[in-house]
Amino acid sequence: MRFILYESRAIARYLSKEYPDQGTSLIPTDPKAEALFEQASSIETFNFNAFVAPIVAEKVFKPRRGLQPDEERVSELLGMLQSKMDAYDLILSKQKYLAGDSATLADLSHLPYGAAFCGAGFAEVIESRPNLARWWKDISNRPAWLAVKDGA
Repeated sequence: MRFILYESRAIARYLSKEYPDQGTSLIPTDPKAEALFEQASSIETFNFNAFVAPIVAEKVFKPRRGLQPDEERVSELLGMLQSKMDAYDLILSKQKYLAGDSATLADLSHLPYGAAFCGAGFAEVIESRPNLARWWKDISNRPAWLAVKDGA
């Protein structure tokens, strides 16, 4: 039977588990650390991506297709995102990364839409919060991301 996998988070998790001895370990194996990773992954999905992806769709993808962005929707989403970013800043005031002191896929999952979000003129949302800014600078300057980011 053919194995087909098509969702980026699933693909990243699969590769991390299929090749555990290659590269940096990005999914903890200790049960408590893995639980914190799962928690951080949920935070990314529901408190970051759920707001940033539609903003990027409005401000980046629609104009590429010759469509006008819905600025009212962008403003509404930005308004809701602010408290989420405040919570991120608080979490990151207590630890280096979202799941603790080591980078995980939960952190790196922010990179594609986060980079597009910043590139669309919203970097201040991240840069205005010191702990969030420190974390973003750290993850967005990882050599592996720098090597592929222009194709993301």
